[in-house]
Amino acid sequence: MKRILLPSLLLLAAGTAAQAQSGPRFGLKAGANLASYTGTDNTATTNKFGLNAGLTLNLGLTDQLSVQPEVLFSQKGTKLSYNEDNSDVTVFLTNGNAFGRKGSGTYSQTLNYLDVPVLLRYNVGPSDGAGFFLEAGPQVSFLLSQRGEVSGDKATVVLAGPTRNDINSPRTKLPCFTVDNTTADMNTTTFGYVLGVGYRFSNALSLSARYTGDFSQAYKSGEGKAEVLKPYRDPNVKFTNPEVRNSAFQVQVGYVLNGN
Repeated sequence: MKRILLPSLLLLAAGTAAQAQSGPRFGLKAGANLASYTGTDNTATTNKFGLNAGLTLNLGLTDQLSVQPEVLFSQKGTKLSYNEDNSDVTVFLTNGNAFGRKGSGTYSQTLNYLDVPVLLRYNVGPSDGAGFFLEAGPQVSFLLSQRGEVSGDKATVVLAGPTRNDINSPRTKLPCFTVDNTTADMNTTTFGYVLGVGYRFSNALSLSARYTGDFSQAYKSGEGKAEVLKPYRDPNVKFTNPEVRNSAFQVQVGYVLNGN
């Protein structure tokens, strides 16, 4: 009995020690975003460069499987260029209640979020964690601030959506982006997902690429409430918030603080 019990206790102790060595791992990560929108009113928008950075916590479940919650500052948004010559977009200008193809410029929107993904990570490589890994999971995002600005003319409202250039047909709704810093028309909490792949060079350093997309709309549904829309109020026409969702491709470098 002792011959059986003693080896069993030694194996149990070794297993407990191994689990302790692969306990919670805190880390840092930083990288770049290539962000834009998806959705009905996403017509002609282009990608916008941004940054991401934050903290990670890796909790091992098995040699290959772990759960990794993260808290990340993440810049998203979009760009939309318009030109008087090719009538890329219809804008409203600050020099009066002007509706038409006026001037040229680029609308740029920066959205600062606090992203909180909870990822399931699978290590494809050996049990020490080195090698390729896959990750996926849900994400909740909290809007911190918004900034809409233009280069070129002094547009205050930039129309969005597939019919933004069709000024000759009657419309009762005009989806639009506004040039301001307000978040009144935006959903301050959104829900989405993360899909990614990466490579761990050691227990400390990693490189990853991922895609994040939202299930939630970036804007509240319905008529826009921004101050810059007030000069253009018309009982027959409503400026509505665009139907768009955030999406971003991310490249990140990670470092585990207590990696072996």
